[in-house]
Amino acid sequence: MRTAVMVVMLTLLAPLTARAKPQARKPWLLFPLDVRRFDHVSSKFGLRRVQGRRKLHRGVDLAAPPGSWVVAAREGRVKDTGRARACGWYVTVQHDNGWRTVYCHLRFDPKRLGIATGMLVPALGVVGEVGSTGHSTGPHLHFSLLDDRGRPRDPLLALYTPAETLRVLKQLGMAQ
Repeated sequence: MRTAVMVVMLTLLAPLTARAKPQARKPWLLFPLDVRRFDHVSSKFGLRRVQGRRKLHRGVDLAAPPGSWVVAAREGRVKDTGRARACGWYVTVQHDNGWRTVYCHLRFDPKRLGIATGMLVPALGVVGEVGSTGHSTGPHLHFSLLDDRGRPRDPLLALYTPAETLRVLKQLGMAQ
């Protein structure tokens, strides 16, 4: 009987285990902050407990001092900009592959920097500054990645690390 229960449990858990395997990291986005000022990842993508309930954290929180530059992780067009209750000031950039990157908790309205819907932004073009607007416990960038169907994806799997981004900048002669 114990063996039968064990077989049934393993059969039921097998699909969950297969889904829980970590995905391979395939970076295609540059780091969305001034890499010299980045501090640490303060909250990762995935389920977390908020006020006693499990909730999906749809991005990654990157801690940095207020006023640090927030930059486009890849070239694209500004799809949306504004202010939302939870996200605070934000910018959404649509990329050629249909995916979108979202930059939240910006210090002030991105329009003050000339960021407007439809505008083409280059990779590493400034889209804002680190702030703490919306539902935020301190200065950081909440960075989200949405696939071509609008589903949230783990940005850390697509991001070059700060060191990798700095190496690319040095190769391009854009950093020392």
